[in-house]
Amino acid sequence: MTVFELAIFMCLYRAGQPRRVEDICKVIGGWFECVVDPPAAAAPIEHMLANRWVAEKGHGLCATEDGRRAARPLMSGMVRMLDHGTRLIDVALMMSVLRLSKGELDHGIRDL
Repeated sequence: MTVFELAIFMCLYRAGQPRRVEDICKVIGGWFECVVDPPAAAAPIEHMLANRWVAEKGHGLCATEDGRRAARPLMSGMVRMLDHGTRLIDVALMMSVLRLSKGELDHGIRDL
């Protein structure tokens, strides 16, 4: 899973409901402070559908259990990367500011 795919997955996972590609791009564009056009997301989304990390539901996409299992170690790695033993930042504070949680992906997909 690439960083871009992880961002797509987290957008869908946090939404709690299916999202259209345009909405996903708007959220991710805000996170990365750039414009993300839907055509730029097409190939990564196709890859994610093929890997069953996301699924089509109605007129949108939603996170899957396979996606949660793929994203979970990546999110845990980000937490460890932020800390890296430097103790220059309070990781718990930084995580709350970033709205990330090491345990956010510990539990199954919420029923939509």
